[in-house]
Formats: sequence, C-alpha cells, structure tokens
Amino acid sequence: MDRKQSGFSLVETLVALAILTTALLLGMALVLQHPWVVRRVDAERQAYRAMESTLESVRAGVIPLESMELGGFITAAGRPAPKDLKLSMTVRQRPDLPGLYNVTLVATYSIGRQKLEKRVETLVWRLPRSLS
Repeated sequence: MDRKQSGFSLVETLVALAILTTALLLGMALVLQHPWVVRRVDAERQAYRAMESTLESVRAGVIPLESMELGGFITAAGRPAPKDLKLSMTVRQRPDLPGLYNVTLVATYSIGRQKLEKRVETLVWRLPRSLS
C-alpha cells in the first residue's frame, strides 16, 4: 500500500515556529526602542532649531559676533528644547578677507545618559567699522 502523505511534519512545524518567534522578537526590539528614538530625534531637531535661530540673530546683529556660550532656549513649536541644551559659538576672523568671519556652533545635549553633539560651521560677513 503506497500512500502519499500531505501536510507538515513535526520538524517542519518546529522550524517554522522558530523562524516566526525570531521575527516577532526582532520586531519587539524595534517597538520597545521607538520612544527613545522619538526623544532623540526631537532633541536633535530642537538643537538644530536653536543653532539656526542663533545664526540668524548673529547675522541680524542682535547677538554680537564674538565667541560665547549660550543656553536657556525657548522654542515656539514642538516639544521644549532639552534643559541641558548648550551652544558654544566660536568666532574667528579670516585674515585673508576683512569682514569675513568663520563661525562654528556646537550644540551639546543629552538624552537619558547619552551625551550628543551637533556642529554647524558657516561664514558671516560684517562690514568693517570704517566702512559702515
């Protein structure tokens, strides 16, 4: 009597369950990490927003063009900036072109126990005082 069997064997079922369990556990790791990723992205966005606002204030002449430390940022949109958000502005005059300055902004902040840093470098033009 030759009978053809159909269906899954016990070994095939166990392999399929092992693959499914692994996929579900990997998915759970992503779901559990999601809130931390959202906090990190929000803090990064706030740091860039603070740097952009500072650079616009420097270009407008509201903030003096000199090296300094800045903090205590209030943002108008989204979540509040991280309480430990600090900006360090370094200004160097270019020796080859009068009135042109290298400006470097470094934002430091932390999410949980992880310290993060973002950096922006740009040039700012100011007319020399003798010409203005």
